[in-house]
Amino acid sequence: MRFALFSASAALLVAGLFSPSVKADTRKVFCHLNVKSPVIKKTQEPARCQFSQYQGNAYVVMYPGNRSPLEFEFPTAKQNQTYERANRQGGIRFKTPYLTLKVFWSDPGKSHSF
Repeated sequence: MRFALFSASAALLVAGLFSPSVKADTRKVFCHLNVKSPVIKKTQEPARCQFSQYQGNAYVVMYPGNRSPLEFEFPTAKQNQTYERANRQGGIRFKTPYLTLKVFWSDPGKSHSF
């Protein structure tokens, strides 16, 4: 009985060591930011961004030209509480009371719509 229990435990440990690790889905994308602020209004051209998603939680890092990167977090637990998310064929729109961030899977050019 002890040997069977030990063997089962060892098998689970070995399986855990060789199972693939869980990673976020990450890709390079383009973003358009519209902020309801007198300081920053909106990006004129789409900016290069990095989009990551893990278990529905979305993370966006925006690289707006010569400025420092801007980081955005959109946790699933806060969806429809602090932000709205709209999945589209061409990307995703995140909207808060203060900003709208559109993530495009490919370069939208001058168009800021999906």
